[in-house]
Amino acid sequence: MKRILSAVVFLPIFWIIVKKFGPALYEALMAVAALLALGELYRLAEAGGHRCHRWPGAAVALLVMVSFVDPRFHLEYGLALGLIVLPLLSLRRGGDWGKAFGDIGTSFFIAVFTGVLFGYLVRLRIVSEAPQGAEMGSDLVFLLFFIVWGSDMAAYYVGSSLGRRPLAPQVSPLKTVEGAVAGVLGALGAAFVARAWFMNRLEVVDCVVLGVALGVIGILGDLVESMLKRGAGMKDSAAIVPGHGGILDRVDSLLYAAPVLYYYYLFAMRAR
Repeated sequence: MKRILSAVVFLPIFWIIVKKFGPALYEALMAVAALLALGELYRLAEAGGHRCHRWPGAAVALLVMVSFVDPRFHLEYGLALGLIVLPLLSLRRGGDWGKAFGDIGTSFFIAVFTGVLFGYLVRLRIVSEAPQGAEMGSDLVFLLFFIVWGSDMAAYYVGSSLGRRPLAPQVSPLKTVEGAVAGVLGALGAAFVARAWFMNRLEVVDCVVLGVALGVIGILGDLVESMLKRGAGMKDSAAIVPGHGGILDRVDSLLYAAPVLYYYYLFAMRAR
């Protein structure tokens, strides 16, 4: 029930943010979500025994994100900052040098992981149609969230009520094959609803490809986060969103699906 209430409350608000305002408000929302997700990932890593450099990692993640929307900022700015500053901070911190590689690598990976994948979420919002320059990003962003959330809801409710066969028991014992199939079907259904509602330019083949691709990659993204939580010995990354745990629990599928939608649009839809 909490999942339904969260969706009912948040979906109209998100629609207004994406469709009725310019990109700036959405980008600010994604920056906040990225920092929260970054903190949750560092929390998981620290529960697993790593000493993470949180504030420098946040700076790296934000610089990487900015490079996706502002051509004046190149991706290598954030990468260089991380590669130089994080080892120096481990050197200054001292302690057990045997763990230095793990601490530096974990801090850097989490920062770049967060910055790049949230970067695709913000890049989607600024997509425009060439050569006319018509704004397209708001439709793509809402399409992404609509399909992924439709998949997530279908997978959760079918899996919890009808699921019998474990999907990946060593990673997430509660996820089932029946739930995964329902998730892909839910993504397909959401794609066709989006075509009839707000994304008329989608063709039937687009709905099928995006429904299957985003449904599958979303499930895999969810399993990756489950793997990280299991490695840290934690059930949820946090408890911010009612019925969903932390921000990371809510956006894990979106983070993996965003690049898929972006490149599908770029190479399949935009060319038409």
